[in-house]
Amino acid sequence: MSSSSVSIVEAPISLLQSLLSTGAITSTELCALYLHRISTYDARGVFLNSIPLLNPNLFAEAAASDARRASGKLLSKLDGIPYTLKDGFKYLGMSVAAGSPAFANLRPNENAFVADKLAQAGCVMIGKTNMPPMAAGGMQRGVYGRAESPYNMEYLTAAFSSGSSNGAATLTAASFAALGLGSEAVSSGRSPASNNGLVCYTPSRGVISSRGLWPLYVTCDVVVPLTRTVEDMLAVLEVITQPDFGTIGDFWRDQRVVTLPKTSNIEVDLSRLCDAHSLRGKRLAIPKMYTEGTSDTSNFKAPFVSEDVKKVWAQAQSDLTSLGAICVEVDDFPLVTRYEDDSTGQHNNVAGAPADWNLKERSDIISYAWDDFLLQNQDPRLASLGDASPDLIFPLPEDYLPLRFAEVKNLIDYPALTHFIREGHREGRTIHDIPGMSDALKALEAQRKRDLEDWMTEHDFEAVVFPAIGDVGKADLEQNSASAEHALLNGVRYSNGNRALRHLGVPTVSVPMGILEGKDMPVNLTLCSRAGADAELLSHAYAYEQSSKWRQPPGLTPSLLTDHVKRVEGPSKSPVCPSQISLKVLEQNVDTTGSSPTIEVRGTVSPSNVALEASIDGVSVDRKFIRMDSNGHWVLEAPFSSFESGQYTYKIHKDVKILADSVMIVLLARSSDGAVNGEVVLIAPETSSQPCNTP
Repeated sequence: MSSSSVSIVEAPISLLQSLLSTGAITSTELCALYLHRISTYDARGVFLNSIPLLNPNLFAEAAASDARRASGKLLSKLDGIPYTLKDGFKYLGMSVAAGSPAFANLRPNENAFVADKLAQAGCVMIGKTNMPPMAAGGMQRGVYGRAESPYNMEYLTAAFSSGSSNGAATLTAASFAALGLGSEAVSSGRSPASNNGLVCYTPSRGVISSRGLWPLYVTCDVVVPLTRTVEDMLAVLEVITQPDFGTIGDFWRDQRVVTLPKTSNIEVDLSRLCDAHSLRGKRLAIPKMYTEGTSDTSNFKAPFVSEDVKKVWAQAQSDLTSLGAICVEVDDFPLVTRYEDDSTGQHNNVAGAPADWNLKERSDIISYAWDDFLLQNQDPRLASLGDASPDLIFPLPEDYLPLRFAEVKNLIDYPALTHFIREGHREGRTIHDIPGMSDALKALEAQRKRDLEDWMTEHDFEAVVFPAIGDVGKADLEQNSASAEHALLNGVRYSNGNRALRHLGVPTVSVPMGILEGKDMPVNLTLCSRAGADAELLSHAYAYEQSSKWRQPPGLTPSLLTDHVKRVEGPSKSPVCPSQISLKVLEQNVDTTGSSPTIEVRGTVSPSNVALEASIDGVSVDRKFIRMDSNGHWVLEAPFSSFESGQYTYKIHKDVKILADSVMIVLLARSSDGAVNGEVVLIAPETSSQPCNTP
């Protein structure tokens, strides 16, 4: 392409802002380009299955942004920027299943706080991303199946046991939107970020409101933004770190037992945090257990570290040293080794917590948290956890191969969670009234201070740095015993740091550090530090990213011809309000009886002199297939190619549809003065003539 054009693939938010502000593209057109990529690679082609659900109002949201731009009333620098939400976030007009068949039809009563903030900033929500049921895992298949790697489909796009934001990471890496919002309770943001070469930030407790997000482990849950650059991360954090004065549904901000550590200001001053020299003179602890796979600590099982990861880490450590950091290799990382001391028989050891706390966090507390979410949501069909189908919360096939290598003591009895509520065991108590809760919260905070912060102070460490993973798991682990065993090794089943980081409230930032040789899979470097040191970590991540520049786009989702946008040379184009164009879809039909299946869509557009463009499953439709009369009545009648997505789900809910089950038609109505309006239509091939049924 010419130097006067740019691609939306890998485009940072600042470039997208520039294209929008100069009139090179509208938000409506930008959304259409992302939908072409989604059609081509996610619902067809390599079939990544990262975004199973589209926002039915996405073009209305884009048109509203374009109208604000035309009137000079933009809401923020992110106005018109497309993003996605993990399926566990509430968003009005869409289900909030959290990947579970039991909640496939659950309707939210409000937007999650972060979704509200992004809407108030003018962002456009493209759709919901894939996840395993209830975020309680990584690559287990949920009601919409699972996402696949855009880098190498022989490998998982996230760690098997904890990588539930796999759809958000896959989508963001493949440039199907500008960014994705995920969440994390163990390593569900960090592990897919590493396998997709993304920037990932897991905040200190209370920094980002989690209100409106399905909980899993309330003492661990955090909202996790996923972006392709640190600058993009900072732009998003300006919006979603704003204060939330409501606390119900956000456990740590709602509890009154402990005072959370004060967090450094990350209502972000970009000029302050974008410091390429922030690592100079800083002492960084490097735990050898994550770089060599060894540990001198008894009663601790060192993680697996592959030779590929060791090689990439050697370059990363050299890069850190070249930035002026003082890298200190350490034999012990007490935050993790003491937490995972297996001499007591408890996998997660929190000194001072009740003896049965590990069990409670996998039983009673989940029951309370999920019941609270449903009570607050007020959907009469699922008003309480007791209304849910116990066997559909997290169903797995019989003799599910990976379970042979799973840690039995960490498994959750999902039907028992529902029975707990049905049998009245809450007895009117709130989650904060659970016996032992007060002692446990004090113990969690004390353990982080003792085993991380005091240790860092003693040795004058600024941060702890290590490879995000020890290796990547194979995608065939559900059928291959050797793959399953490897994928469930310590160092592979989670991101390094395992559950200790989230359970003890440790902030982290992960950034790309290279590509694993022979696997073509990215791997990240993770920085962690004291609670509240979030801004410093972001600044250090920026310095490393700017120097190393290790992010590489995935090879399975290359740039399309439609991805290129011509820059505006000279004065910016004047934006035009899209509301002057009315585009309506009235009827749709699919005919698969003949030798060539055909789509027929009918509607109206006004004024009648606009040009109508269409694409089917990402392929532009020749104008000869579009007829329009002088009154603005139009008909699109065109052939399409059938697609078999394969066994994407266990067919528990045969009526649940994903994008791959439908033909996607994207329509744009364009006036001569530059106004554009859009519509998207999904048609399942087995349907007959019917009224418009946009997603």
